[in-house]
Amino acid sequence: MRGHQKSSPNLRFLQPQLTARQPKRTDSINLRYDILKTQRNNQTENSMSIDKIYQVTPSRVLTLKNVSRVMKQNFIQKTEPNETFEKQNIPDNQRVLSRKQTAPKLIYRPITKQNSDAFSIKDSPRIVQNTSIHDTNSIYYISDVVTAFESKDNYFNRLFKDHFQSSFMSFKQCANSKIIYRPKPVIIPKDPKDNKKYTILLDLDETLVHCTLDLKLPCDKKLIIKLSQDESFQVGVSVRPGLQAMLELLEPNFEIMVFTASHGQYAKRIVEYIDPKRIISRVLSREHCCFSDQGQYVKDLSIIKNRPLSKTVLVDNSAISYFFQLDNGIPIVPFYDNKLDKQLLFLAKYLNGMVGTDDIREYNQKNLKTFLLAKLQTWEQILNIYKAHHNSRKN
Repeated sequence: MRGHQKSSPNLRFLQPQLTARQPKRTDSINLRYDILKTQRNNQTENSMSIDKIYQVTPSRVLTLKNVSRVMKQNFIQKTEPNETFEKQNIPDNQRVLSRKQTAPKLIYRPITKQNSDAFSIKDSPRIVQNTSIHDTNSIYYISDVVTAFESKDNYFNRLFKDHFQSSFMSFKQCANSKIIYRPKPVIIPKDPKDNKKYTILLDLDETLVHCTLDLKLPCDKKLIIKLSQDESFQVGVSVRPGLQAMLELLEPNFEIMVFTASHGQYAKRIVEYIDPKRIISRVLSREHCCFSDQGQYVKDLSIIKNRPLSKTVLVDNSAISYFFQLDNGIPIVPFYDNKLDKQLLFLAKYLNGMVGTDDIREYNQKNLKTFLLAKLQTWEQILNIYKAHHNSRKN
């Protein structure tokens, strides 16, 4: 969904840690509401309880209809950047579960019906991303960030500035959080005949696609997501331009997977639609992520035991995702609905440039310098190094 923030965590897969008394498991939303209500009554001291943050009084008891809608939305990773709740006329019972536990971030607002009064699409068409800087001397992501701060304000410049600054702030908050859930290690089978040396893990929401529950907004396809035999919901899917071309460019040298903080049922259904040629070999989802006490999902690449970190990269629009392995992380600005976006093609060029490298972490250190997020104290310091790095390539 829209924005850089992750959704309020759905702790469904952590429930065995929440209470010693476990009711029978079922996929019924009505029963899950009863379970949630029982936990609120019986549990007050557990540090993982959502009730310690959101105190629900009898006057704020949610209707079954609202609970169903909110729990469905939690199957999608991110939320839309609407106006603040104080400025909207939103009932208290919807506000309770819509508040986010993640860090305050600089949210970039794409042009939609919600904020089109401030910027008219008809009067000012979308800005085409400047491809002139993506020559042999340009640096993926860094050149765009530097250009964004040095050039006039437009759609993509605002996008890069906000993403760079919010990534820095989110990373610093994650450094002060505590991991309260770690997934079990996994071993992913590999075909002995497959001689691909590198593995790419791609984030899903806002990296490859943008999905929304508001079916009135424009989208490429409306898909039915089935949670169980009796429960399903519909989402509008917008595919990032250049996705199929990127997959085909990377397929000869890379094993391609999806690693998302969304739920597995949702992620697999989206991947089925966006990858008809089945180039993506596997989907890792929310249960494979670490979870922090501040509501953050971190993707620890070391849980994949039979893939060396020297040959593995993670592409994600959230810097928090690669917190544990900064030099394995590759940033990308979020995609909402702008069909003039060309980031996936630029990404494919950068990734193919690492073919033949013994350790991709050295390649990323030299080019992307994501380790600066942990080393420096202000984003201005990082930007100055980016500028020097960018100018050295130009000269």
